[in-house]
This record gives sequence, C-alpha cells and structure tokens, in this order.
Amino acid sequence: MRAFIALPVDQQTTQVLSQQVDQLRQTDWGQQIIWFPPENYHLTLHFLGGKLDADKVKAVAQSMPLWFSEGMSHFEAEILAIRPFPSATHPHSLVASLDSTLLLQYLVREIESQLKAFGLHTSKQAFRPHISLGRIPKQLEADRIQIPDELKHLQDLWLTVDHLTLYESQLTDTAPIYKALQHKWLERYDNGVFNPS
Repeated sequence: MRAFIALPVDQQTTQVLSQQVDQLRQTDWGQQIIWFPPENYHLTLHFLGGKLDADKVKAVAQSMPLWFSEGMSHFEAEILAIRPFPSATHPHSLVASLDSTLLLQYLVREIESQLKAFGLHTSKQAFRPHISLGRIPKQLEADRIQIPDELKHLQDLWLTVDHLTLYESQLTDTAPIYKALQHKWLERYDNGVFNPS
C-alpha cells in the first residue's frame, strides 16, 4: 500500500488555483501538461512509503486522533508562486510553492516524531512545501515553460492549515487516486478561547 500524510487544500484556495491553471492551459506548452484534478490538490507532509503493510497503515490511522497531546493550533501558510519543480532546468511537475515557515516545519517534525513508533523514519529529502498542479511530460523541453509574471509572484493567497489527512494512494497512467483514511483536526483558539475544529 502507498500512503502519505498531507494537508488538504481548502475550497477557496482550490478555486483560485484552478483558475490559475485554466490560464496556463491556454498556453501552447500548457496544453501538453498532464494537469491534476483540483480535488487531488494537497500539500504532502510525510510520505509513509510505497509498499506498506495494510495493518501498519491502519495502526497509524488509529493513532492520529491522539497526536499532539499538548495541542496544536490551526494556522495559515502563504502560497508564493507557481513554478516548475524541483528546478526550472530539470522539472517533472508544476507546483504552487509555499513559504516554508517555522510552523510548517514544526508540524512536519511533530508528525515524524509520532511515526517513529511505527518504524517510519524521517525523510532524507529537505522539506520544500508545495501543491502539485500537473505533471510535465518528458518530451516537453524545460525552456518552453514560461510562467506569466503575475503567477511567478502570487499575492494574498493562503492555505488554511486546520487538519491533516492520511491518504492511501493508487497510481494510474494519468492522475493518482487518493482515498482519505483518517483526519486529525487542529485546535482553534478564538480570542484566547479554545474551540475544537
């Protein structure tokens, strides 16, 4: 089983990103991108593995409601730009990149700490928060991908970080199929008063 823990993208942000993707679809190179359906948008926090025992994934799911015993408040993360990923010269995807804030980094570390109990170790790759929008085919030359200036530097676009989701992922020839297995809601503090999400 393939599984990962991610932040789902809220409805308002999904709508904005979808509109921006529609703009990119109109370009000559954009017509060659394999665009992901908006309902698949997410920000991966930890990839658990591609060949996991189903019982281990079930155990992780059962543990999630007990995570963050000291509490963790919801927050927002800024989406900065649409760009090729992992680099402009050797890209395999188009993504919406986010500011790697201390809160996001702390959330990732806390998740990794919880997963150690299941023998799931810290990722060796640096955390570079992003939302995948589409896959770039190998035959498309990187220098043809020209992102409009207004999408290179996004203004006032935020991702609401109010819950985590454990997903099962099934690969297909086009877009993966995701199945939500468990959610962990973060706490809300309004004017100093705790309100569970």
